[in-house]
Amino acid sequence: MTEIIEKAKELGALLQSSEQVQKYTAAKAAFDQDEEAQKLVQEFNLHRMTLMTLNTGADADQERIAEVEERVKSVYTKIMENESMVAMQDAGKAVEELMGQVNGVLTFYVTGEEPQSCTHDCSTCGGCH
Repeated sequence: MTEIIEKAKELGALLQSSEQVQKYTAAKAAFDQDEEAQKLVQEFNLHRMTLMTLNTGADADQERIAEVEERVKSVYTKIMENESMVAMQDAGKAVEELMGQVNGVLTFYVTGEEPQSCTHDCSTCGGCH
């Protein structure tokens, strides 16, 4: 069992040094340093807290709730359109794809079953053979 854990640590180190993880780490750092994005996130969180507070009252002001919900949606859209957020999400998807491939290979060796999402196009796969 110790050998398995050691190999898992080696795999983790390889993943950490992969191009996909490196790009994600850089994109996340850029997002964290993006003042506009961080202001939007703070504004979003503030509106969400306000919305939660408004929804806890017995005689909630539905008009005020709708107004705050609209602000939440608007700020969320701005966050999702932010250049550094888009870059971070794209990089995150690449990491998820890599992890899916790795998990597929591990699953194959443990269960003998090919990954559920097998396209039978080996160029999209981390390898089952």
